[in-house]
Amino acid sequence: MLLILILCATVAVLVYKNRQYKKGSYYHITKAPYSSVRRDKGRYAEYLTYEALRHFEDNGGKFLFNVLIPKGNGEATEIDVLLICSKGLFVFESKNYSGWIFGNEAHQNWTQTLPKGRGRSHKERFYNPIMQNASHIRHLKNLVGQSVPMRSIIVFSDRCTLKDITLKSTDVNVINRYNVAPVVAEICNQIEAD
Repeated sequence: MLLILILCATVAVLVYKNRQYKKGSYYHITKAPYSSVRRDKGRYAEYLTYEALRHFEDNGGKFLFNVLIPKGNGEATEIDVLLICSKGLFVFESKNYSGWIFGNEAHQNWTQTLPKGRGRSHKERFYNPIMQNASHIRHLKNLVGQSVPMRSIIVFSDRCTLKDITLKSTDVNVINRYNVAPVVAEICNQIEAD
């Protein structure tokens, strides 16, 4: 009997989340079913970033997802999440990582450290997301013009700890997802609207 109640509660929660999901821009733009988004780590990270920022739509903000920007050499670069608002463009690179993250804006690769048990760890290197997003922004500026204000925000999962991140640029943020809405709001408050 308890198992049936748990199963019914789980189904009810999934039905509710699916209904809420279908009301949002992420679904209306991507047309991706909630079940497939939930199973795909990258897409789910993008969706969670959108969910954290969804209230910006109340003030006229518009979102685009998985935006392909031509590089000019026949190739394209892909922006995970783009927020368009009166304060400019916010370009989000979403990373659904766990563990400890170490990175320096000037280094080509960053490190993810994962616990392996008994005091051991496993390290994975990954391409610097600041450089990745800088490329997105450079090609986006070639399309929309240099005068449009743009902000680079690297959003890591709440399941990771940003241990040692070294930044020099003032127009880049590297944050956990739980900080994305307050950081974007603070940036918007500092930028004068045109």
